[in-house]
Amino acid sequence: MTRVLFAGSRPRPVHRVFTNTRERWRQQNVNGAFAELRSLVPTHPPDRKLSKNEILRHALRYITFLDRLLTDQDHKMAPGGRAGSLGDDEPQGPLSPACSWTQSSEDADSDGLSEERSRPHLYLPSRCS
Repeated sequence: MTRVLFAGSRPRPVHRVFTNTRERWRQQNVNGAFAELRSLVPTHPPDRKLSKNEILRHALRYITFLDRLLTDQDHKMAPGGRAGSLGDDEPQGPLSPACSWTQSSEDADSDGLSEERSRPHLYLPSRCS
């Protein structure tokens, strides 16, 4: 039995079922992509549950950290790129023991939620000289 639609009437149930199925499939794909991204973002503890917003913010900070790390390494590898009086075999940069790890300021006031401030956050190294 086919329903006849008049102006202002509801959409046909078959169309609604198709739309709901398509939206469910889309949401599953988005959730799968977030799960994959979450597996690549380091946090402490590693199994900590993160919202989609937190996953994106942590991923951005992690990408920025990796970019800085590569940039710092490129500068050190370039001829004459090393400045200072430290020996060549002494570690420098973000992964050196002298580098301090600090909480990103974005975590403290990202969206004003006090609950989020009380949770553990991803710690990224501060810029080391």
